[in-house]
Amino acid sequence: MPRFLDWLFRSSAERVQQRLAAARADDMDWFFPPAEVHAGEPWDRYWRAQLEHGIGPPLHDMFCNAGALLDLLEPRGPRTVLCAGSGISQEPHALAAAGLHVTALDISPFAMRFAAQAVLTGDEHERFLGRNRTRPGGTVRFEVGDLLDPKACPGPFDLVIERRTLQLFPESERAEALSAVAARLSERGILLTHCHDGRWRPPAAPRHVIDPLLGPAGFGRIRHGVPLPSDGRAAIVSISTG
Repeated sequence: MPRFLDWLFRSSAERVQQRLAAARADDMDWFFPPAEVHAGEPWDRYWRAQLEHGIGPPLHDMFCNAGALLDLLEPRGPRTVLCAGSGISQEPHALAAAGLHVTALDISPFAMRFAAQAVLTGDEHERFLGRNRTRPGGTVRFEVGDLLDPKACPGPFDLVIERRTLQLFPESERAEALSAVAARLSERGILLTHCHDGRWRPPAAPRHVIDPLLGPAGFGRIRHGVPLPSDGRAAIVSISTG
């Protein structure tokens, strides 16, 4: 009998721990992006939950350095920009403040409404662009659509920025998603592709899941410290961890 009671106690304790772990996982579901990339409703819920938990544009924009990007691209003189899958980011507004014609495309109607209402202060312009980088004449518009729909913001654009968007597509769709981006670029267009490797731990190298697809898609890769090529399409590869 004591053995049976011991087994019953351990079994019950294990079930309690499993339920607690499941509850903790459920409580954090709001934090992780949806697996669905072709429907707006899950993303509407995701962005609402982010804002309800106090996670707004400053956190989502923490890796955006538009000033450094524009310095790099200055020899090409880009005028038109597509921010693909930009969510609630304020980067489109910052780029428009630099004098560019910017289009933001996202699957979430809520995110596009929220982002469109943003008004950047002078301090926020400086955070994105650095000092003395604002220019007149820029425009910004926000469009709802699926990146794989060729009718959604067809371009062509001089610059496409995708931050942590292409990596969300299933592996079987990533090459198609990258091709959809390439189809929106001008012949001399530049792609900034930013992946976040939240699972990275040393000594392994951080993983950029789009990088291996760039060559087959016809992109030259711009490496840090190397001048921008004078012609042809090229991709700037950015990676973050944490």
